[in-house]
Parts: sequence; structure tokens; C-alpha cells
Amino acid sequence: MNAQSDPTADDTPSPPPAEATEPARDGATTTADEATDDVETLQRELSELSQKADEYLRLAQRSQADFINYRRRVEEERTQQAQNAHITFILRLLPILDDFERALANAAPGDLESNWGKGVLLVERNLRALLASDDVQRIAAEGAEFDPREHEALGGQPSSDVPEGHVLHVIRPGYRKGDRVIRPAQVIVAAPPGGDA
Repeated sequence: MNAQSDPTADDTPSPPPAEATEPARDGATTTADEATDDVETLQRELSELSQKADEYLRLAQRSQADFINYRRRVEEERTQQAQNAHITFILRLLPILDDFERALANAAPGDLESNWGKGVLLVERNLRALLASDDVQRIAAEGAEFDPREHEALGGQPSSDVPEGHVLHVIRPGYRKGDRVIRPAQVIVAAPPGGDA
């Protein structure tokens, strides 16, 4: 049989070759456009992951700063509580010192020369030294101008010796620890002579 009579022979030209293909990683073939789309998708995902990583880093830094501030605040509160407890203790000691001073002020000179009197003087002096070592100082009030931050006025009394508005008598001494007044001095304030108290 010749080629012209062969019914299986096809005289039609063969179709043009398909677009160039690239082998895919999984063995399938993809076009260049699909590869470009995959690269863009991966870049978008990488950008999103980078943004999330930055956000998580900022959150971690903010949490760390919050924790540092919390620790500082707790430490300040502990320090303040310790100072308040210390001042509360000092305030409980001050009436004892007041009692010693009243006892010594009302003692006869002979009593102060006895062994008992010397012992009371020693205890009072040691108590005062203990408070002074802790920076607790008596507020100077006698004759000073009345200051409501340091003095508590219990009344007024006419006086020609002390200027009006100044402390005439100290009823109970006041104390400060450093710059903080822990107990104001209770005082009588001088009023003008002949005036009503």
C-alpha cells in the first residue's frame, strides 16, 4: 500500500507547540504566570508574617515595660508601708517620752539627785537619743509664729510679752521625722492684751 491510499495517514499539519512550561516541584507543570502569582503570594504572606512578628515584639516590649512599672510600684508601696509602720511605732513611743518629761518636771531637786532620779533621767535621755538617731526632732514651738502645719492651737490667751499670733505655751511638744511632721505641737496662741481668748 502506498502512503496516499493509507487511511490512517493524516495530511493535516500538526498543532503549534504549547506555551513553554516549567516543571513544578511536585512534578506537575506550571506556567510562568502561575509561578509569578506564587512568588507574589509568598511575598504577601512573608510581609504579613513580618508585620505580625513586629506586633508581637511591640506587645512583648509593652508587657515587659508594664511589668517593670508594676515591680517599681510594688516596691514603692512596700517602702511606704514600712515607713508608715515605723512612724506608727514612733508615735506610740512619744507619749512615753511625754510621761518621762512630766515626771522629771514635777520631781523635787532632791529626787533627781537620788539613784532613782538619776535612773529616770538616764532612761529619758536614752529614749530621746534613740529618737534622734532615727532623725526624729522636736518642733521648736515656744515663742514661734503659729504655723498650722506644725502647731495645733488649743486656744488663745492675751499676752503683753509675746506678739499676737505667736505660741505662748506648749501644752504637748510636736515632733518631725526629717521634713515630715509626725505629731503637731499642741499650743496656746498669744492674743492681743485685753482681747477675748
